[in-house]
Amino acid sequence: MAAIDSLLSLIDAQQASGIVLRAREAPVMIGGKGRGLTMPAMSPITLETFVSEVLSQEELTSLNASGACDTVYRSEQAGTFSVEARRSADNLSLKLRRGAAGVAKPAAAPAQVPAAALPPTLMPPPTFMPPSAPTPTTESIVVTATPPGPSPDPAQAALASRLAATLARAATREVSDLVLSTGQPLWIRTAAGFSASSANAIGELEIQAFVDSILDGKRRKILESAGSVDLPWVAPEVDDEGAQRFRINVFTQTHGLAVALRPINRRAPSLAELGLPESLGALANVTGGMVLVVGPTGAGKSTTLAALLERVNRTRPGHVITLEDPIEFVYQPRRTLIHQREVGTHVESFAAGLRAALREAPDIILVGEMRDRETAALALTAAETGHLVLSTLHSGSAAMAIDRIADIFPEHQQGQVQQQIAGSLRAVLTQQLLPGIAPATRHPAIELLTVNYAVAALIREGKTHQLTTQIQTGRDDGMITFESSLFELLRAGRISRDTALGAARDSVELQRRLREARL
Repeated sequence: MAAIDSLLSLIDAQQASGIVLRAREAPVMIGGKGRGLTMPAMSPITLETFVSEVLSQEELTSLNASGACDTVYRSEQAGTFSVEARRSADNLSLKLRRGAAGVAKPAAAPAQVPAAALPPTLMPPPTFMPPSAPTPTTESIVVTATPPGPSPDPAQAALASRLAATLARAATREVSDLVLSTGQPLWIRTAAGFSASSANAIGELEIQAFVDSILDGKRRKILESAGSVDLPWVAPEVDDEGAQRFRINVFTQTHGLAVALRPINRRAPSLAELGLPESLGALANVTGGMVLVVGPTGAGKSTTLAALLERVNRTRPGHVITLEDPIEFVYQPRRTLIHQREVGTHVESFAAGLRAALREAPDIILVGEMRDRETAALALTAAETGHLVLSTLHSGSAAMAIDRIADIFPEHQQGQVQQQIAGSLRAVLTQQLLPGIAPATRHPAIELLTVNYAVAALIREGKTHQLTTQIQTGRDDGMITFESSLFELLRAGRISRDTALGAARDSVELQRRLREARL
């Protein structure tokens, strides 16, 4: 299947008559809803790929010579389209309308554009991919992230559509998780707890129809073999704020299928919106090495990384490659060129994506999670060679995170790994979400370790148990203790005294500070 066919399949879904593609602009539907799709601007390289698929070699030559070519493109999946291709000195556009408009053209396999036929400014890089595998830029996310599975019958489609609309309406700002389970009502997690949203049970057929509508063939095979699968999903629009994105895990269980959904903000938040101190913005200015965000599941690690990356995007030029499973926030490049790659869609694994990234001229590499030895080794290598590596780890503290990375490796390699960590690690931000005093609110309590000479020496010598003391004495280096973060949240009236003392690692120290402040 040609790469453009996935995009053309959206025309009927949008009840439109055609689509207009322009370099550096988001695609726009003709007729129907008549508005841009929820995807980033299209890169010139990707648009060149699409042009090479709908035009023959002779038509490409005519387009490059005259700047215009009108023809017909027949897609086995999406039907027949009249084509208007236009090229100027600094722009390229492609318009496809449903129907052949009386022009006859025999069906043919998509033609590839020889490199020599492209303008010098749009020459593909050495790693340019053939039309059958579109270049993994941000715009490919919406088209390829969750292609549909087998077409359901009308009854199944209605069940899936109804449940999808229910989920979209339920995903309010206060909701952090939704869970579907066969024979159970929809369960929802907020800051107030985890509870059923109604007494109405959701049947097996309804959940099965919904799952069939969001899984492609590859993910369906993963679900059948592994028992669970991760994927992103874009819900139907139910308000004026645009489509809601979700991170989804589908899994099998005793009574049938279940689905865990986590709503994703429609845009990357700022540090202030997350309730994090503005001083953390300094982490976005690091030019090389590794910055880790650690904490338990559901602590908001990925969201904090997104806020840091958005700070980079707004403040400094550079090239960012993200490796995510699945892609959550979709970034609009501002001062930074951002390429987002999804594990399972654009790359086989985090490790494979990291190996490729080292050849793709990035300044910053975001690794969604360091899960295995190979990923950790490649991330350390990238950090040692001048790249800034941002990543997350499930860990309760900075010391535990450093020990966990070292423990991934065989014992005879751990001394060398500790040397690498000491030389490349720049900061570890530990985060935990605590229930607030105000209903349905949660606030992040943090600990920040920045790596100075003394910290690096402790890591090198394997004395990570002494890092807590370094954090307590490292205020001048920007370090933040967990107790000082709890103290500030309590003083601001965001969390209760009981919550703060219950979360404290050193409750004696926190109580001393509270007495001194008469709180």
